[in-house]
Amino acid sequence: MMLLVADIALSAALGPAQGTSNPYDIYSPLLYITYNLLFNAALLLFVVSLAGLYARRAERLGRLGKLGLLLVGGAGISVAVSTLAVFTIGLRPELSVPLAFFAQLLAIVFLIVGVGFLGIAALRATAIRDLISSLRWRWIFVILVAGFGAALISDALQIVMSREILNMPGTHVLHVLVTVPVAIWVTRRIGAAPVLYGVLIGLVSGIINQIYFHVIMDPGTLRSYEIAVILTLSVGAGWVGGLVTRATLAEQETLYRASRAIGAASEPQDIADSIGEHLADAQVSHVALWQDVSDDEDGASMELSLLAVWMPWVARVWGPGVWRPGLRLNPGQLPALASLQQESPLVFRVRKLPASERAVWEHQGIRSAVLLPLNTSSVGRTALLMVASRSIYGFSRIKVRTYLTLGMQVALVLENLGLVERAKRAGVVGERQRLSHEIHDTLAQGFTSIVMNLEAAEGTLLSEPDTAHRYLDQARSIARESLAEARRLMWALRPDTPERSSLPETLARLAESWSEKFGIAASATVTGTPHSLTPEIEVTLLRVAQEALNNCSKHAQASQVTLTLAYMKNIVTLNVQDNGVGFDPDRLRTTEPGAQSTGGFGLLGMRERVEQLRGTLLLESAPGEGSTLMVAMPVPADRQANGGTEAAKAAPPLT
Repeated sequence: MMLLVADIALSAALGPAQGTSNPYDIYSPLLYITYNLLFNAALLLFVVSLAGLYARRAERLGRLGKLGLLLVGGAGISVAVSTLAVFTIGLRPELSVPLAFFAQLLAIVFLIVGVGFLGIAALRATAIRDLISSLRWRWIFVILVAGFGAALISDALQIVMSREILNMPGTHVLHVLVTVPVAIWVTRRIGAAPVLYGVLIGLVSGIINQIYFHVIMDPGTLRSYEIAVILTLSVGAGWVGGLVTRATLAEQETLYRASRAIGAASEPQDIADSIGEHLADAQVSHVALWQDVSDDEDGASMELSLLAVWMPWVARVWGPGVWRPGLRLNPGQLPALASLQQESPLVFRVRKLPASERAVWEHQGIRSAVLLPLNTSSVGRTALLMVASRSIYGFSRIKVRTYLTLGMQVALVLENLGLVERAKRAGVVGERQRLSHEIHDTLAQGFTSIVMNLEAAEGTLLSEPDTAHRYLDQARSIARESLAEARRLMWALRPDTPERSSLPETLARLAESWSEKFGIAASATVTGTPHSLTPEIEVTLLRVAQEALNNCSKHAQASQVTLTLAYMKNIVTLNVQDNGVGFDPDRLRTTEPGAQSTGGFGLLGMRERVEQLRGTLLLESAPGEGSTLMVAMPVPADRQANGGTEAAKAAPPLT
């Protein structure tokens, strides 16, 4: 096409290049050279492209493919010879012109034969049977029918334009017919009141038609009869276009409402109801969501469990039958599931299924169905959307495309619902862990102290009544403190100690009271410049100190314990060191069965508390050398006082 345009343009500018009776008679050498160089450039570009396309696959194409590439190379040589002959036309025109023409003709023959050989070799290499099976014969038939219809329509248009219809030229009828797509296009662009705007477009179109034909083209031929008929038909055509647009906009609005309802769904049943109530027509019998509950990742033994189902009100009145959440399906019950692809929908008609499978579906009133896989995670197919219909004709392509459009959103909503459910479960587990830590660090330690004081009072009640009364007073005091802690725990309040005073003062009082209670020297020291910490960090450090002192009283047999609280730029550390008997940390097993009942839960609880705030807990000890417990907590400098748990988690973890 480009060469034809260039030939016409150059011929108009410079005159004809060759004579019509004798093609070797050159009228314009400049035009001849220009056109032939353009033609040779086009041939050379085609040769290079074809050779580059098939050169890498020459080994797989076999001998036939290599022969085709050889012919393509020969075409390139012929083009080069033709180009050389064109450049020498001024020296020996009687020799150069025939040589250039013959070389071009030979290049074209080489290209045609070479392309044929390459095509046959490519078909043989890619399996002709697979290629034929992949063809969409329905579309081939549609293309043939469309071509035949276009030929008939062109002939009909010629007949219409050359005849009079309703005592008017046929061009007026064509104008009215064209008004329909114009009205559809304009009203869809406007997007509001399509019928009204379609009628206005038809009215304006009819007026312009009459002005153009009877005022501009043929003045004085305006007739009232023609005006009435053309205006009526044009308005009717605009009205039809408006109706089509209104139906399209209504479908889009329905899809939008369904999408909004799906986005606001809080459970799978809401998703099924949204699709059924907004998109289901009168023939739809079920809209079901299934979940893949099989353990096999490759889907070979896929088993589906019904999550939710929507049915028309008539079916709900008569009862859902077997369609209840928890219903199971597998390829044994529905062999069509075995051919379900990962991301492609499956549309099947029940009458084409085997007799045994057909009876099951027909018993439920289902004649056709759409199965749409929903990829809700990177692992693979985990859900399935099924829309079942009572119609034997199945679903239109537009309807299937609509379900495909919503399928991606349904997959995302199901994924979000799963994440929310997992987050809720994780929150429950986290809250249980927090409560277990609180109970262990407050009530359990208090009960342990009460039991120890009561046993000591029982042992000294007869021999040393004063000492026994002192033990009883301590037990009574601890019981009251434990009761206060239990009340605060029930009201989900933080301990009052860190809120009433700073952490260094709280640790000092803790060391003093613990020393008085157990008769072991304990002291608390502070290094660095104290500053405000988040309540979570203060409570964690206080609980760690309480648990460490409790372990010292039960196991260490120490005579001195030192608590050291160190404030640094973005870190706060707490060291608890004793001079007790020590132990071997490698032999400590806090996660063994029964550890919670034997006291090993304390170290595990401390470690979990610290790691929740991205801190680090270290324990150093050796038999006969005492023990040292060190806790380091990250404290962002710009969020020390009001960052909360999120501020602590925003800091980098300590190692």
